[in-house]
Amino acid sequence: MASVEIVRGIASGDVERQESKSRGPLFGLGWFSRGNAKQEKGKSRQVPAESPLGFTAYRKPPVYVGGSSVLVQVWAVGLDDVDARLVGVHPPPSKQPLPGTPHRAEEKSAGKRPVPLGYIPGRSFVGRILEVGWDVDEQTLKKGEWVVGLNSVQKCGALAEFILVDRHRIRCVPHPYMPDQPSLRNLLTFPSVNEPKGLTVDELALLPLSGVPAYRAVRTLAHITHALVKPDVAARRPRGNGRSREVTSDTDEDDADIRLDTTRPRILILRGHDGPGALALQMLVRAGWSVWVHVPVPFDLPGLPHESEEDLQDEGKKHTLAKRRVMLEQIEKRLREWGADEILFTEKTSATALFTYLTRTRVRFDAVIDTIGGREIWEAGRALLSLPVHDAARASIEGQFTTLVGDAPDRVVSTASDHFRAGVRALRIGNPKGTSKVHDDAEFSQATVRLARGKKDRKMKPRPVNYAWVNVMSDVDWEGADVRDSLGAALAMAAEEGVRPAVGLADFPDMSKKGKGKTKAVFSSGDGETPGKVVPFENTPQVFVPGGGLEHGGTVVSRIAG
Repeated sequence: MASVEIVRGIASGDVERQESKSRGPLFGLGWFSRGNAKQEKGKSRQVPAESPLGFTAYRKPPVYVGGSSVLVQVWAVGLDDVDARLVGVHPPPSKQPLPGTPHRAEEKSAGKRPVPLGYIPGRSFVGRILEVGWDVDEQTLKKGEWVVGLNSVQKCGALAEFILVDRHRIRCVPHPYMPDQPSLRNLLTFPSVNEPKGLTVDELALLPLSGVPAYRAVRTLAHITHALVKPDVAARRPRGNGRSREVTSDTDEDDADIRLDTTRPRILILRGHDGPGALALQMLVRAGWSVWVHVPVPFDLPGLPHESEEDLQDEGKKHTLAKRRVMLEQIEKRLREWGADEILFTEKTSATALFTYLTRTRVRFDAVIDTIGGREIWEAGRALLSLPVHDAARASIEGQFTTLVGDAPDRVVSTASDHFRAGVRALRIGNPKGTSKVHDDAEFSQATVRLARGKKDRKMKPRPVNYAWVNVMSDVDWEGADVRDSLGAALAMAAEEGVRPAVGLADFPDMSKKGKGKTKAVFSSGDGETPGKVVPFENTPQVFVPGGGLEHGGTVVSRIAG
C-alpha cells in the first residue's frame, strides 16, 4: 500500500544529528527558511532536501475492520495549512505586532512535540467503501458507495491508498462528476451557481476540509442574520458580474443593490479567497450579508500599469509585474463571481495594519471571521467591531468575532490554558492585563450623536463584541452537531446552492520552481505555465515545502486514484 509519511531522519548518521542540534529544533521556525536547508546524503530518492515527507510503498493494507469502522479506498485528499503545521512545517507569521503591544507576539509553544517517524498526514478525503463493520447500518453506509470524510487532528492518516474511518466522520455522496478529459477551460473555470453539475473528485476532497469549519463559523452569526437580514434579501443570489462599485446605474435593481449595501449586515473575512474563508463567503452571500474579503499577497502590490511600468527599463521586472497583476485579477474575478462586495489586498504581514486602518476610518462591521489566528488579530478585530453604532437598528445587536485558529497559530493541538482563555473571553469576564489598545477609550466616550428632536447630545458607548472559537479539534460543536452532521449541511449547500471550493489555478504559484509533476495551466494573459492545485500522489511531499501551495491560506488536492 502506497502512502506519504514522515521519513526525515532515516539513514541519518551521527554527524548529521550533531549538525541538526547546532541548527536548532528540527521542526522549528528556522527550518522553514530555504537558506538553512542543506543537501544531506542517504535520504530517500523521492524526497527533496526541504521536505520531511516521502512517498513509500511498504505498508500492508488494513485487514481487520472494527465494528464501527469503515474501510475506504481513497481517491483524493484535501490539504491546507493545518496539515502543514501538523507535520512541523510552520509558515511565516501573517501578522504584525500592534504598536505598544506589551505581550510577546509569539507565545511559548506549550504541548508541541516532535513529529514521529512514519506519521501519515491528511484529514479530508473522498473515496469508495470497500468494507463496513458489523455495527454499521447498511442503509446508511454500504459497499461501493462514494463517501467523504474528515479525520481528527489526533489521527489523520488520509494520505494512503486505504484507510479505516469511524462511521461518525464520513458521509455518503452522489457519484462525482468526472469530465471526459481535463482541459485548460476546466482549470480556469471556478464554481458558479449557474452550473448545476455534480461535484468533482477534487471539490469533494476539499469540501470537508473547508466546509465543516466554514459552516460552524457561519452558525455563530445566526443572531445577527436573524436580526438584520430581511427575507427578500436572504433569497438573493450572487451577482457574479464583477462590476465595480464606482459604476452607477439608472435601473431600479442596481439602485436597490446600493441601498442594500447600507442596510445589510457587513462582515470581514480574513483569507477569504480560499479554504474555509471562501466557503464562508459563499454561505454568507446567500444569507444576505455584505461580505468584504481580505487577501494576503506574498509580494509587493504591483499597482496600476501607468504608475509603475513607465519608469522601469528592465523588461524582466515589467514581465514580473504583469504576471502579478494577472494573479490578482484572477482572484478578484473569482471573488466577484461568488458575490464579494469588496476585496482588500494586503502585502505580506499587514493583517493587523488593515484592521487599524479600518478602525481609524470608522468603517462599520458587524462581524469578523478570522482564519489567521493570534492574539493581535483578536485585539485588532475587537477594536474594529466595538466602534460605536449610530444605527438604531443595530444598537441592540452585539458584534461577533469568530476565529478558526485561536491565539496560537503554530499550535494545532490546543492546551487547557487555550480553552480557559477562550472561555473567559467568550464570557467577557474582566479585562486581561497586557491588552493593547488600538485607540483610546476616551475617544469612544466622547463620541456623540445629535438627536433629531433637540440640541441635546447623547454619549455613545462601545459596542459589545462576542467571541467564538471554532476549534479544529472539536468533534461536536456547541449545539451538539458532530462532524457527520456538519458534513451533511455542507454537502447540501454545495449540491443545492453551489457553495463549492475553488479548484483550478494556484493563487500564488512559486515562480522560481518548475512545479515538476504538478497539474499545469496557462495564464489567460501572459507567458509561461503555472502549477495548479491538483498534485499527483507521488509528488505530494513537494507540497510540504516553501512555495508548495499551503501558505497564505491556500489549499491543495492530492490525487491518489482516477
